[in-house]
Amino acid sequence: MEVFSPDKYWPLGSTIQKELTDLSDNNHYRHFGLISANPLTGHTVIIYRNGEKHVGSGDYGSICIRHSTDGGTTWGNEDEIYSESANSRDIRFGGGGYASNERLFVFFSTYNPDISPAPTPPDSYWVAMKYLYSDDDADTWTLGDDDLDHEIYPETNTIFNPYGHIIDVGNNTLYQTWFGGIPVQDSLSIYRMYLYKSTDGGSSFTEVIPTNDTRQPWGEPSMVNLGGGCCLILARMNDDINHFRQFKSEDNCANWHDQGATSFESGAGSVGAPPFLSFINYEGVGIVACYYTMRNTNPRLLKVVFGLAKDLLENGTSGWNNNTRVEIYNYPDGITMSGYQSFFLPKNQYKGIGITFKETASNSIAYPVIIFTKITGTGTSMHDVLTTLGL
Repeated sequence: MEVFSPDKYWPLGSTIQKELTDLSDNNHYRHFGLISANPLTGHTVIIYRNGEKHVGSGDYGSICIRHSTDGGTTWGNEDEIYSESANSRDIRFGGGGYASNERLFVFFSTYNPDISPAPTPPDSYWVAMKYLYSDDDADTWTLGDDDLDHEIYPETNTIFNPYGHIIDVGNNTLYQTWFGGIPVQDSLSIYRMYLYKSTDGGSSFTEVIPTNDTRQPWGEPSMVNLGGGCCLILARMNDDINHFRQFKSEDNCANWHDQGATSFESGAGSVGAPPFLSFINYEGVGIVACYYTMRNTNPRLLKVVFGLAKDLLENGTSGWNNNTRVEIYNYPDGITMSGYQSFFLPKNQYKGIGITFKETASNSIAYPVIIFTKITGTGTSMHDVLTTLGL
């Protein structure tokens, strides 16, 4: 078997900043997904929900997958991997990816879109949280034996959904971020972020760890492993959509500390979409990349900002270096609800592949776009970023 080399697909000397592959083959609503690659072979997948629209009575979306064997240059046909349409259930999807043991995960929630009139509380559409895994690059799938626990004593979550990549910290220990909440209060639903934990390589997830002390209007968290028992989380803030909320743990996720709100886009337009974190190992120095979408700018932008891992742990949100912000992609006219990006940086390098989604105002057409994150050729090169970080 060929040993996977990131340079084969994402050469570090490339002068091309981005390329796109349009995967919109009809007018379905393909959204809320992730991109991931087998860490040993480079086999790359995108996984997403496919429905008729964002949400609506009678629309029972399924989980679909596409494969690439050439680093994302070309993609195979769409295959359905899970559906509960026979039970009149929709799918809400957003978590998973490959672990170091080559096991591929998909975390999702099931949802009842047919409740009429609107239920009280309004968020009781949610039914169950589940996960799938595959040990053969999605040829076959195993459904977790039991529904995942989403009601954590003494709290009951009537909203719950996974978001972000699975986190592999070694020794068969995995974490998956998710958020659970209760109905709207003062115009905003309030949530607590959680981790599912596995100590058997993902065959079971038996522990739930809260990451914030009280419910707040913050959700859709993304987590990154910094090494040495340290991890970082950013969450979408629905009460302040110019910023994200940041949390750190320095004791293997046992305890979490709120570091406050980020400010790298203060006054520069609304974020309004969740963040996505990636780790970069630059010659032994840890760097964290935060990919995020500016939904209310003109044009709408996908951007990335960087910070040294040690600065983020020691100095909190001021560890992000505002001078390292780079535009990755401009969404075209007519795309209104862009975002929900996901990235894969092979072997902790700073160039890789990502996915974002284009959505129209009708909430009935959305499709994924592949982005190659070669950050050169736009006035700000990765060399400039490294220099700005003092490297």
